[in-house]
Amino acid sequence: MTDKSSEAADVGKRLGMIVDYVRDCRLRVTKGEIMDLQGLDKNVISLCDAIAKLPEKEGHALEGQMSGLIDSLEELAHAMKEQQEKLGLTEGE
Repeated sequence: MTDKSSEAADVGKRLGMIVDYVRDCRLRVTKGEIMDLQGLDKNVISLCDAIAKLPEKEGHALEGQMSGLIDSLEELAHAMKEQQEKLGLTEGE
């Protein structure tokens, strides 16, 4: 495996781990748990930077997983908003 292939595999693995984490957070938030998401934004930014540095072919190969991450982040945001509404919390309070 070349260095670039190994790097692409590592980035793909990180991407999968972040997707799994976000999905787990959504499930836990839906159950009413309070989640500390500190650092998630930095991890996602770091991941995006790593993908951007990959050769085009390897970067494009991760598009499906990146779409899954975006979907999962949107679902997490929706679940968090629903929990805030259930608790009577709104922005500005």
